Amino acid sequence: MNNLFPKTISHVGIISPAGPADRGRIEAGVALLHGWGLKVSVMPHVFNGTREDYLSASAAERLTDLHACWNDASIDLVICARGGFGSAHLLPEIDWKLLRSRPLPLIGYSDITALHMAMLKMHAGIPVAAPMAAKLHEAFIENQYAEYTAGYCRAAMLGLPAQIKSPDGDNPVRIIKPGNIEALPLPANLAVMVTLCGTEYFPDVTDRVLILEDLNEPPYRIDRYLTQLKQAGILSKCAGVAFGDFLDCGDHDELQLIFHKAAEAVNGPVITGFPFGHGLPIVSVRMDRRIRITESGTVFIGE
Repeated sequence: MNNLFPKTISHVGIISPAGPADRGRIEAGVALLHGWGLKVSVMPHVFNGTREDYLSASAAERLTDLHACWNDASIDLVICARGGFGSAHLLPEIDWKLLRSRPLPLIGYSDITALHMAMLKMHAGIPVAAPMAAKLHEAFIENQYAEYTAGYCRAAMLGLPAQIKSPDGDNPVRIIKPGNIEALPLPANLAVMVTLCGTEYFPDVTDRVLILEDLNEPPYRIDRYLTQLKQAGILSKCAGVAFGDFLDCGDHDELQLIFHKAAEAVNGPVITGFPFGHGLPIVSVRMDRRIRITESGTVFIGE
């Protein structure tokens, strides 16, 4: 597979701001990047570990790796190792002036939602929701949807417009509430997004289409999270909502009822079936490129 990144990217830094990553998976991702002719720096503390087995390293060490990427002028792109939990630990200590010093793209999703949302609030860097380092080989090599996933990643990284389709070429989107909208996207893990409500790191969603996904959450928790967003005024303030994959989150029909109930609070269009989440295939979304949803449910990203 050819390099998915623009020629302006030649050096990739890998950090692990949340949970610990499997070394073998990271090595496979690094080998893929090397095959594209890229220099790769796995930051020094990625595999340090802590007494808490759900964290990749101490908060100070994770923060050091993040800052090191911005301080290294040769690094053109930062890719997070994986999600899990822990990104929120870093937010109060991040040198936001440093992160505003250059528009460095940072790739991740899942728990990296916390970091991405804070970046939007602080106008720092370029958040990109796309496959992470521990999933690169699986996403782009090991599965039947590799070309599909790679195509949307390439479009996001090159800033090219793309229409959302399923791997078989159909429109995967279903309309809950119709409408025409063009706005900036905010792809997010629903549970992680909710944990930032009421903090100084929650961005303004006025001109944002929320693209929501989650994993291993029963329907009542999905209802709980969406109720929180409704009562916090988030759903009525955003430009629209696209529900993505809710992998292992219970009965599909029950989830659809929950989505329809949440849609009542949204003033813009609401759709379901957007191919974004923890499973594959996945559409990559660059948060500084607009998304357009038409009355008929056709979706364009990167415009």
